[in-house]
Amino acid sequence: MNLSRFLPAHRLTFTRLVPVAIVLAFWLLGMRPVPLLLLAGTALALAGQALRLWAAGHLTKSSVLAVTGPFAHTRHPLYLGSALIGLGLCVASGIWWSFLLVAVVFALFYLPTVAAEEEWLRDTYGESYDRYREAVPAVGVRLSGYRPAEAPGALAAECGFGWGRILRNKEHHTVVATLLLLGALWARLLFAGGGG
Repeated sequence: MNLSRFLPAHRLTFTRLVPVAIVLAFWLLGMRPVPLLLLAGTALALAGQALRLWAAGHLTKSSVLAVTGPFAHTRHPLYLGSALIGLGLCVASGIWWSFLLVAVVFALFYLPTVAAEEEWLRDTYGESYDRYREAVPAVGVRLSGYRPAEAPGALAAECGFGWGRILRNKEHHTVVATLLLLGALWARLLFAGGGG
């Protein structure tokens, strides 16, 4: 199935952003950061953002199967990075029920997206994707990086890390959002007595 036939990209993004915005509204109203949790959550969220930046720098959407960088270790590093950001923000906020909300958003919106993307990748890249899928876990992490059998030199040239890809993949939007949310937590702790 073609992912664009499944749901056009702009609608897919909008569909994922609406529940995220609702969760964020509840989260911002109820956040109660305490110093230790805020430090731990900030570290998790920044690690997730670093993973997303690394992945975005290796991703050339719809033209080359990404198998380098973090894609050589896990099939969905962008979603793994998003999960770490979400987990970090939950820890940092001190709102324990926010873990349930984030889990529901991932289950209802990200899991179907992953399934549709994997089907599109299989349709588009065929046996190359099948070999990659067999070798690299969707959720876990492969310690030794995957190396494709076909044309590794050409593939590395096409999929090696590039700062321009980060901008083309609009990852700077996620960076800004993550920093703003972490900034709101730190401001709440420092200026509004969020530590009590």
